[in-house]
Amino acid sequence: MLNGVLVATGLVLVSLLTIGIPIVHFITVPFGPFVAGLIGGGVAKADEGQIVKFGFYVGAMLAIPAAITVAIGLMVDMGEPWNLLIPVAGIVIVPYAWWAVTIGALGSYLMRRGEAKEAARNKPAE
Repeated sequence: MLNGVLVATGLVLVSLLTIGIPIVHFITVPFGPFVAGLIGGGVAKADEGQIVKFGFYVGAMLAIPAAITVAIGLMVDMGEPWNLLIPVAGIVIVPYAWWAVTIGALGSYLMRRGEAKEAARNKPAE
């Protein structure tokens, strides 16, 4: 499961790094955590009992850079809108990423389960 958590965390962080790219950030930032959960959940092979735990672990990993972002936003004077925006974004991203990664991991599990049922149905009778 650790490999899946690291993959998902890395994908979320990469999607957040695209926030400065015009137009692209409208797609990558909202959907990045979902895609990360989809891919990371597949790597971790999280089943129905591990999906929420998987999302929690990714959220906990993302709390570290979010805490650093909040600390920097509170310590450094960056001008009027940024002094409020950066700490709020750092606080909001963790619950959103936990939710989206969990939904993505659920989607990954449901796809794997559907493939297993399809393979069992198409297996020739002996």
